[in-house]
Amino acid sequence: MQPYKRKPRTGGSMVVLGGWLFADLLLGLAMLFAVATTVGAPPPTPTPTATPDELATAEANFAVQIAANDATTEALQDQIAQNASVQQTQEALIESQDAANARATEAAQIEATRAAQTDSERATADALATQDAVVAQATIEALSTEQAAAAQDQTALNDQLATTEARATEEAAAGIDTQATIDALNNQIAQNSDALATSEAQQGALQATNEAIQAEANATTVALQEQVAASSLNSQYVTLTTQVDLSGVLAGQDSAISDAEDALHDVLDPYVEAGSCHIGFALISSAAPDVPQGSQLSREIGTIMQNEFPELMPIAADGSAGELPTFPIADPGVTPTGQVELILLFNVGCQPAS
Repeated sequence: MQPYKRKPRTGGSMVVLGGWLFADLLLGLAMLFAVATTVGAPPPTPTPTATPDELATAEANFAVQIAANDATTEALQDQIAQNASVQQTQEALIESQDAANARATEAAQIEATRAAQTDSERATADALATQDAVVAQATIEALSTEQAAAAQDQTALNDQLATTEARATEEAAAGIDTQATIDALNNQIAQNSDALATSEAQQGALQATNEAIQAEANATTVALQEQVAASSLNSQYVTLTTQVDLSGVLAGQDSAISDAEDALHDVLDPYVEAGSCHIGFALISSAAPDVPQGSQLSREIGTIMQNEFPELMPIAADGSAGELPTFPIADPGVTPTGQVELILLFNVGCQPAS
């Protein structure tokens, strides 16, 4: 007997193997039962079991059946493919026959229509067909001519492209010298720009200097005009009257002098506030019992005006307050005593504040 060789199991062999295993299990249980109940009895006769050859035979038969089924399936698939090819061939033949029938029907209809037409109608139809053929031929010829012209244009464009490329090559070769010239011109332009900027800066500085000189000249002119205006006296005099303490001022009393200053401020402050008024000449007349006292009071009032109102004094040559020209007179016997009358000549343009 050859030794048993296990083969790979398939679905069918597993069923057969399961049956054999179940039988072996039952046989094993029976043997255990016999051993347990017959101690010392002679061993029973072994029950015959399936040999490995029968299992291999069953597996081989099953494999043969599977191969047969696969062959049948492939044969059926080939038959189906052949049937599909035959059907496609039949459909193509039917479509070809239908097209031939349609062409035959169309030709028959055309022939029948032509047979039904009169000679004149057939001549007209032939003329139209000829005209269509002529038009079609003319269209074909026109397209051919257009294609020829396009080909000629393409040739001309190719020639022009070649010429342009050659010119570009030449220009590229000469571009080095041209670039050098351009660079030189750019450098010259930059130098000119720097020179122009320098010139503009110098011109700006000169303009600023001229403007400063002009401003200074204008200021000097204005100052001179103001000085001239301040020096030019208005022909219309102004008369102002105030009252002081005759005896106290002549005696040099501080209170009397302070009161005299306040009295003068009352009449002269509007001219001080104007800011442009200067006294060019003052005629001072004082009422007193006699001439010496009147003349002395007029001189004292002139001194007070010189010290208390420097802004109203004439402008000296150096721009400072000048000496007030006065002419003191006396009004003896005039009452009330101590009354002072100021007859003043101001500069042209002086307008007292309201």
